[in-house]
Parts: sequence; C-alpha cells; structure tokens
Amino acid sequence: MPQQVDVRVSPSLHPETFSGLDGYNSETVKFVADALSAFNDAYVTIGKIHDARAFANRNPTWTDEQRTLIVGKEATKQQDRLCNKFDAARANIEKGAQHIEGELSRPLKERAGLGNLNQEVRGHVKALNPTDRTALLNDAFQTNDVDTLQAVLGAQPFLSGLSAPEHAHYLRRFHEGQNPQLVDRLTLMRSALTKIERDAPLLFREVEKAVGAPPAIVNGIDAANEAALAALKIEPAA
Repeated sequence: MPQQVDVRVSPSLHPETFSGLDGYNSETVKFVADALSAFNDAYVTIGKIHDARAFANRNPTWTDEQRTLIVGKEATKQQDRLCNKFDAARANIEKGAQHIEGELSRPLKERAGLGNLNQEVRGHVKALNPTDRTALLNDAFQTNDVDTLQAVLGAQPFLSGLSAPEHAHYLRRFHEGQNPQLVDRLTLMRSALTKIERDAPLLFREVEKAVGAPPAIVNGIDAANEAALAALKIEPAA
C-alpha cells in the first residue's frame, strides 16, 4: 500500500479506507484482497499520471496539445486496465458472498442419536401459541440450546407450527450464531461491494484531473494528429 498520502488523488481511493469498513479485521481482509489491490493500484497509478503530466509540462519541445495527447493516451490505457481490475474484483467478491449466503441458509440436519426426543420437542413447540413459541425459541438462542434448535429447525416447518418464512429466519439466525466468522466475512464482502459501487467510478474524474483535459479533448487531438500523419504518407505517382 502507499506509504504516504498523495494530496493530488481522492482519499476515497486510498486502500487504507478499507480498515474502516464493517467486518474488517486481520482475518477477513484476505477475502476482499482483490478489491484492496484494485484501489491500491488505482491510487498509485493516478499519482503516476500526475507525475507524467508534470514531466510533460517541463518539456519545452512539446506543445500543450502534444503534452495532453501523450499523457492522455497513456492514461486511457491505464484507466481501461483499472476498470477491468475493478470489474474482476467485484465479480469475485459477489461470487464469494453468494457462497456464504448459501452456507448460512442451508438446510439443517437433525442431530443423530436423539431418537424420539426430536419429535417430542417439535410436538411441544407446535402445541404452543405463537407468542410462547417465539419466546421459547428466543430463549433457546440466548442459552445456546443447540439440541432444541436442531430438533425444531432440522425438520419441515409445519411439524413445529412454524411458517416457511419463520423457519427460514430462525435457520439463518442459527447458522449465524454457530458461524460468526462467516458473518464477519460476509459483512466485509458486502461493505467492499458497496465501496466499489460508490468509489470506483471516481477513477474517471481523477484520471481526467491528472491528465488536465477531458477524454473528448484528448480524442480530438488524437484524431487530428492521426489525420496529419496520414497526410504525410505521400504515395508515388503511377
């Protein structure tokens, strides 16, 4: 990562901003490494474009248009490369987040060896009124009563008097309680995706600022330059 802050580049692109994202810690950061690398690359590269423009401005043999064209064409190549890197990072993180979502919603199997106890637990829960049923399940979560929770959540919802949405809610809550590391990982992945959507587009503004001209100006100079070069190719008469 950059060792110093470059005041010429938006601080929103600095990779250190990842440390403030929800779910960030030394264990979860590796799961958003692609995004971290993309932001780091963008931050450093934009600084180098500023440097290139500064060097170009000190070259007395170039006109302003030449400076804009030379720096602008290289900046466009770097911008395209960085866009691809951001897109790949977003795709990889989205894929990882979807996998975790699946893990936190997967069906739960009954705990083996409990015999008829599972059925008795479900029968008892089903016989309760909705308020008492909710209270019982909340108490089971608070006391980490895994046997009761697996008995209820390891079978079809109606066997315990639950609706499908209620069952899905409690199942997700169970998995989250049993796998806090997955929750942290998913939280950071979602935060990173939000950051990419919000801050990666700053790349275009920052590159334009570093070049000192918008893409339309660079393209116009490039077109005029190519036309002039083409006109210099004089073919011999037949």
